[in-house]
Amino acid sequence: MFCRRQLLVAGLALALCVAGCTKNEDRLAAEHLLDHHFDALRRRAFDSALSDYDKHFFSEVTRPDWQSALTSVVDKLGTPRGYDIDTFGMAFKKVAGPGKYLRLLCTVTYSKHTAVEIFYVFRKEGSSKFKIVGHQIDSDALAK
Repeated sequence: MFCRRQLLVAGLALALCVAGCTKNEDRLAAEHLLDHHFDALRRRAFDSALSDYDKHFFSEVTRPDWQSALTSVVDKLGTPRGYDIDTFGMAFKKVAGPGKYLRLLCTVTYSKHTAVEIFYVFRKEGSSKFKIVGHQIDSDALAK
């Protein structure tokens, strides 16, 4: 009985570690995407920033319109200085087929203002990279 209980506890610990490791790997991969995205905006390399978006994102808005929107964000808010992920979790917005969907709520510090940005990111089954399938940018400075 004692051995069976030890095996059960060891099995639960291993399952929790695997689940936690997967979540950590997902978070690191999503952070890598955000790092690339904000670095591209910092350099005003909008084509590079647009490459972070999945093709399904552009069924809602055209590439030229979104490039114009990102240009306006950088013009009004300044260059990105850093971001904090406030919440990180699974997303239920399934728009691009089977794979992993995450929602990241971020506070982004720009050189002139701050913004709250929500990213919905997606990684296709069999892929190692996330792509942005949804992006919302909120800042009082954008309304001016």
